[in-house]
Amino acid sequence: MKKLRILGVTLLTILMMGLAAVPAMAAFDRTVLDSIILIYAGAPDKDGVMNYWRGTGFFVGKEGEKPQYIITNCHVVEDFILAGKASGGGELKVMYGKDDEEEAYLVDYDYEKDVAVLRLAEPTDKRVALMMQEPSEDMLGTTVHAVGFPQAADLTVEAVTSFSSSDASVTTGSVSRFLTESGTGRKLIQTDAALSGGNSGGPLTTENGTVIGINTAGSALDQNLFYAVSVSEVMPLLTRNDIAYGVYSEKGSSNMTMIIAIAAVVILAVVAVVIVMSKKKKPAQAQEAEGKKPIPVVRSMAAQHNGQTVQLHNQPIQIGRDPAVCRIAYRDGTPGVSSKHCQVYYSEGDNAFVVTDLNSTYGTFLSNGQRIAPNVPTKMAPKSSFYLGDAENTIYLDLE
Repeated sequence: MKKLRILGVTLLTILMMGLAAVPAMAAFDRTVLDSIILIYAGAPDKDGVMNYWRGTGFFVGKEGEKPQYIITNCHVVEDFILAGKASGGGELKVMYGKDDEEEAYLVDYDYEKDVAVLRLAEPTDKRVALMMQEPSEDMLGTTVHAVGFPQAADLTVEAVTSFSSSDASVTTGSVSRFLTESGTGRKLIQTDAALSGGNSGGPLTTENGTVIGINTAGSALDQNLFYAVSVSEVMPLLTRNDIAYGVYSEKGSSNMTMIIAIAAVVILAVVAVVIVMSKKKKPAQAQEAEGKKPIPVVRSMAAQHNGQTVQLHNQPIQIGRDPAVCRIAYRDGTPGVSSKHCQVYYSEGDNAFVVTDLNSTYGTFLSNGQRIAPNVPTKMAPKSSFYLGDAENTIYLDLE
């Protein structure tokens, strides 16, 4: 038994070391801040009085080279365009800091797609270029970050601000839908990462710091719905104007991460078995021989639950993030876990646990990685396990 405990500790140590080498799952890549810029656009009204609007932009270009070109929303510079640009008295500037600004020039724009490309007179060493990545359907549900300079943040609290990248706001959410806008054919990304005035034109980035969208607007009907224009809508403008830009490639960047992730799943399963075997309890067969009826139990192997075990008594239990109904409740924000994710009960006649996925967003999986079909009861033998969305959310089933 002592050897089993030593083995368990050793494997757990290896796992922690491996996971330490993998970037944190919902971490924001702070290098994104080194690319964004505050944009000021001004235009005179009919009386010649200048009015100003502000938005956000980000630099694109070849990785490692000084950038010169900026992407933003067309509506950020719309009044500058309508005024006749600089010849009509309009002004267009980018700000690196409170007393550090530079004139920018309009290169091209697409009003229907709501994208625009600006340039500086010369490449700058004050910012770096971001890599772009065309979004794909397999990104649905993944974590994204919206970065920009929302004006409401400065109006709500009178903060001391320098308008530098360190004053940018970062909001986090997930990709909830990909859609095409009727009438324009514009490709949009729907997210719950909060946006407000001033955020327009800023990047919507993945956890690896690549840009998949240009933050554009919020819904007038639902305060939790926000939209970004896919970067695929601005790439034709860059190509048309012979502007080089970097595209993210996963080649060679994720081999080690994949190996560690697979090893983590295997080690987690082994650790689960070791922990169970090391329990100083009689096996179910021995209990039956003594006339004692074994009790079906559900045990969470997640670190946040510290070995929480729930006994099953006739009724099914639910597992998820909603503590009001779930017997095993994960913290809000736990990756891969829905509010009411799945339910479990024990069928004495079948001598099996029955697991049902409650149409969760991220799925319920057997230990071998096979996804359980939603709303379809799946029988599982004692001493087996499954996980919610991610192997770190493993649930172990047993009779004690």
